Amino acid sequence: MDFKHAKINKKLDHWTIVILLLSLCLGFNYLISKLNWQIDFSNEKKYSLSQESVALLNKIKEPVDIILTIKDDNDFPKVMQKFLNDFNILLQSIQTVSTNHQIRVTFLEIDSPHPTPTYLQQYNITEPNLIIVASQTGGKKTIFRYNVPVGTNPYDNSKAFSSEDALSRQAIFESGFYTNWKESFNGVLEPTEFRGEETLVRAILEVAAQNSKKNTVYFTSGHGESSPSDFDENRGFSYFKTMLEDQNLEVESLDLSLASKVPDNAKIVVIAGPKGTFQDQEVAVLRSYLNERGGKIILAIDPVEELSTFDRPVFGLRGILKEWGLRCHDMLVYDPSYQNFDIFTGAYLLRTYNSNNQHKIISNLTDMGLSIHSDRCRPVETTNSDNNSISDSYELIFSSKEALALSGWTQRKKPPKKNELLDLEGNIPIIAISEKGNKTHNIRIPDTKIAALGSSSILSNKYLRKNSGNQILAKNIIYWMREYDSMLEIKPRLINHYKISMKQNEFDQYLYIIATIPASVALLGLFVTWLRKEL
Repeated sequence: MDFKHAKINKKLDHWTIVILLLSLCLGFNYLISKLNWQIDFSNEKKYSLSQESVALLNKIKEPVDIILTIKDDNDFPKVMQKFLNDFNILLQSIQTVSTNHQIRVTFLEIDSPHPTPTYLQQYNITEPNLIIVASQTGGKKTIFRYNVPVGTNPYDNSKAFSSEDALSRQAIFESGFYTNWKESFNGVLEPTEFRGEETLVRAILEVAAQNSKKNTVYFTSGHGESSPSDFDENRGFSYFKTMLEDQNLEVESLDLSLASKVPDNAKIVVIAGPKGTFQDQEVAVLRSYLNERGGKIILAIDPVEELSTFDRPVFGLRGILKEWGLRCHDMLVYDPSYQNFDIFTGAYLLRTYNSNNQHKIISNLTDMGLSIHSDRCRPVETTNSDNNSISDSYELIFSSKEALALSGWTQRKKPPKKNELLDLEGNIPIIAISEKGNKTHNIRIPDTKIAALGSSSILSNKYLRKNSGNQILAKNIIYWMREYDSMLEIKPRLINHYKISMKQNEFDQYLYIIATIPASVALLGLFVTWLRKEL
């Protein structure tokens, strides 16, 4: 009887120890979950923010919301899943940092029957598959956008077909979260560096660390310009408007004939494909904006056919361009080679870059070998060879070597013959920029910047929606205009790629070897059980 009670007491002791150990583990795990700190043991500190980022995040002046409208149970391609995994790791690092103001992360389901949280209603978010950084007074900035393809027909020859995987890669590539893309063993471009930390910290600073009131982009009107509210597939600029709004910029129209000056809150003025001439008073308003207030202008103009504008070249804007070292000829770029046109869309391909001066606007375009799609173009040259010039101007993108710039092109026969005196030979500059120079003759010149494009189609819906080169060019111009190119110096993180290559018989052999481990453990357990019963 005593032996029986002793056996029962021994079992109770064992179960008591088991319960106590489980309680200790659960309590310890609960205690750890309540502590807002972590230790990163990885060699490259993959799960921690850099000291530069921590210092910059402590400069924010109000709370920040990071909002993701991407579902957790999505069926996106593997490359998108990889991006979301990397971004979630970054978010965890952000949330563990102690900052002066809260950085809150919210996963928002757009089609959920539940109402949007109160603190997010002011941002009016209605689109899925976005990543947005926002603050109460700084507005919102979209740092990632993925449009899920709907009803794509691979047999439609009128449009270039792209798989869902290709569209995912394009969205990730255009977002700037990864850099230094290289061709993998299967011929697909793969990123080698993750710049998510810089991209996210930059966006947070833009909406919460700056008090600039210059946050509006004005599109001029009254001269037949393209409208940012026009959704027309060919001529509209609605997609460029979306890109500007994604950068936390407001977009409005401006009739210079009714204005005595460009509004004080103007960050950029866009002149998109004008058809009529700017009058002297309007030119004076633009000149004052550039020279006295450090204005920024994006000028996208097409070859002109109307003879009435010949007495006032470049729609009356030649004088302003000349002052800033630019010349925009009233000529047409003609290219006889069909190899310089896209086989699907008929677009003219601009893929010659200035190799002597890799400006930040085109550096990643040249690294990736991307082309710019355009309709007919006109030349845009630089003129300031004088070392004492107040501006620095650069020619960025050129036509092919075979191209000609035709003077008086409306009167020329086809195919045209070169006019040795008046025509220009390729490579002909199509896109050029100008900014304040280093030498100012002891006169204070504001940080004026001008980007002149020899075709408005480069920024129109026709090519901006579909071509990665055009989209990256547009974003780089916006970044350059906003002076964010040198704001951060956060090093990218290298991405480790692992590959296993084996034949089917090698895989089967490896599988059998792995399977022997649990089988051996199970047999050993059975043997020990049998042995204890025998003894």
